[in-house]
Amino acid sequence: MSTFKNFARTVRAHPAAINRPRSVTELSQYLQQAAARHQPVRTVGAGHSFTPLVHTDGVLLNLDGFQGIEEVDAFTHEVLFRAGTRLWQVPALLKPFHLALENMGDIDRQSIAGAISTGTHGTGLKFTGLSAAVTGVQIMLADGSHVRASSQENPELFEASRLGLGALGVLTHVRMRCVPHFMIHAAESIEPIGQIAESFIDRARHEDHLEFFWFPGTSKAQVKINTRLDGQSPAKKPNPVAQWLNDELLSNGALQLLSSVSAAVPGSTAKLNAVACAALSDRSSIAPWSEAFTSPRRVRFTEMEYALPLDAFAEAFTRVRGYFERNGVEVFFPIEVRTAAADSTWLGTATGRDSVYIAVHRYIRDQAPGYFAAMEEIFRSLGGRPHWGKEHSLQAAELARLYPKFSDFARLRETLDPQGLFLNPYLRELLGA
Repeated sequence: MSTFKNFARTVRAHPAAINRPRSVTELSQYLQQAAARHQPVRTVGAGHSFTPLVHTDGVLLNLDGFQGIEEVDAFTHEVLFRAGTRLWQVPALLKPFHLALENMGDIDRQSIAGAISTGTHGTGLKFTGLSAAVTGVQIMLADGSHVRASSQENPELFEASRLGLGALGVLTHVRMRCVPHFMIHAAESIEPIGQIAESFIDRARHEDHLEFFWFPGTSKAQVKINTRLDGQSPAKKPNPVAQWLNDELLSNGALQLLSSVSAAVPGSTAKLNAVACAALSDRSSIAPWSEAFTSPRRVRFTEMEYALPLDAFAEAFTRVRGYFERNGVEVFFPIEVRTAAADSTWLGTATGRDSVYIAVHRYIRDQAPGYFAAMEEIFRSLGGRPHWGKEHSLQAAELARLYPKFSDFARLRETLDPQGLFLNPYLRELLGA
């Protein structure tokens, strides 16, 4: 029996088949077979979503056979990627053309199709999420047709499929706007949490890329500022001790160890957070864009992230801090705060408004079952939009109030796939299908 497990091991499925097409022709054949057998079809990338978007007992499509670059426009810097290309592969693929992605998140395991279909983003009010950098797609629809879409050709399909949750069809190619290769000066410093919380939005308007991490209940935060430099700028390695310690505490071995202790001995969490916060230190480096933006993530966790209007951040973060003051510290995992520029994608979390993102995480074995529900109550009350690939409880009725184009998306999906070939029970509730 075939088995699918997501990154966090919180979603498990037993599809009837896992198909790995290597061409458009093979893909069409698999879809025809699934339709004839009345089997639903979902497409998987890296399985990095925390929601059951790809859960199915039907056919799971793996697009690892669709990887690489097919076209590069030397004048517009637009690059046509095969949709199964993983983000970690992109820097090497773009290097011969001296190009880069405009922005990236801090994880690079996802496929390009998966990243844009769920709304992956980095940080910086001068830059959008990855979906808004898409200038064209090729997508196979439920009827087997292989269609091109852009702002000039099938514009509604283009706008919807830039962030389509895999509900419209199977993306085979994604054309993305890229930029000339650049380096980044990455500076990390430790600041009082009150100071960065109060100044964050104003500073985010002036820095290229600003974010911070806060271990709940502690008095300080790690602040990261990435400043873009010319592509010819020489690299400068960080202090190796500071690099190792910070990476281990925020992402990997030390975080794993302390998270495990916190889960086994909940009363120790506040002290462990204080120890982790105290161990973080300042560091700086100059590195290529991809190295500066991303870092390895080896600890299994689950996550909730909401996008809020900028003017809601002060109240939201005050209430988040208040939660820990009232309830004590029960979570050993840092809270992450980022931003993104407004875009026009139909289901983009930043559609129509510059946005600030607050991401809360849980180690998969922790003892804090009420944490996400409490955070979600805060975010929902302030007009927050949930990240599509991360945990939340919203369904179609509330989502329709948050997204002006939600009903247009639902209408188009119904037109393209009236039999629901690309749906699963979770998507039916999410989209009201």
